[in-house]
Amino acid sequence: MLVILSQKVDSESIYADELFNSYHYPAKYKNQLHKGDIFIYYQGNRFDKSQRYYFGVGTVGEILTTDGENYYAKLLDCQQFEKKVPIYLPDGGYIEQLGYESVRKSINPPWQSSVRPLSQEAFDYILNAAGVQTAPTTTAAASVDELKEKLMNAVREFFRENDVSAIYRIESISAAIGRAVSANDNLDPASAETVYQPAISAQDRLKDLLEYCRTMKMSYSYKPVLILALLHAADKNGVLTVSKAAQYFRAYYNDRRANGLQAEKKKCIYQRVDITDQQIAGNIISNPVKVLVESGFFFYNEEDEAFLMSPEIWNALDRKNKAALTRICNQKLKDYFKD
Repeated sequence: MLVILSQKVDSESIYADELFNSYHYPAKYKNQLHKGDIFIYYQGNRFDKSQRYYFGVGTVGEILTTDGENYYAKLLDCQQFEKKVPIYLPDGGYIEQLGYESVRKSINPPWQSSVRPLSQEAFDYILNAAGVQTAPTTTAAASVDELKEKLMNAVREFFRENDVSAIYRIESISAAIGRAVSANDNLDPASAETVYQPAISAQDRLKDLLEYCRTMKMSYSYKPVLILALLHAADKNGVLTVSKAAQYFRAYYNDRRANGLQAEKKKCIYQRVDITDQQIAGNIISNPVKVLVESGFFFYNEEDEAFLMSPEIWNALDRKNKAALTRICNQKLKDYFKD
């Protein structure tokens, strides 16, 4: 997750911070800062606009507390900007308004918050404005594993604790996983290091998904059918329960049978008319869900049996792209069945 850490530089603070070494914050922010988060340092001043700027980047390390009220985050691989980056955009407005929809509802940043989420677009803008080409490095495998753990926690908070704000963390973490995987595809896992490069945008991720669907190999018809189910039966957040997916699968294969077509080319449960919803659900979980999750474009929540598209891609999926993805999946099915 990308975050802003507010740090007083030109005045005294009540917190026991050590610049570029540790960050002290109260319990109210304990669920907003996590090990592995990437932060941008922010200096604010209510009375002097020239003293409102971003001045560094780094990674959050271990977080400790002794009393449950005061938290201390170790700061790792920090880099101070050679030039300060003012918080304002050249043509008006604030940098933190860029891509704000992915991290909060209000267009204006919550300046009073010492820890606040930052969009990928704003993060990239700040680094580019600071002239930073690379940023702190972390071991690739560890980074991805930590991100996966954070993603599972965020998904759990969204589904189990009904924490609507978790959807923003899911989006940010999902994007980070995609970037980490893409950055390390051609590197030796034993020695690979990740760098903070300009991020892959949601539109680029969407293009990658479309290409993945165009070229995906098919042993059965299941993958495009599940993607179609997601496109047409998921909720507004791109979440599809397995029970709804099972209903879509049943309708799809029954429709083929009703039109005098073979339900599936190969021997499988969909050849049977007495198949149960439980059997369909089991097939969906063990087959297309598993493979599609491995692609990096989708996720699955075991506790709630819910399949979802990576949130940053789902949010970029407008009517035109949704139609394009539908056409691709239908064409894949047509080529597969050759009816």
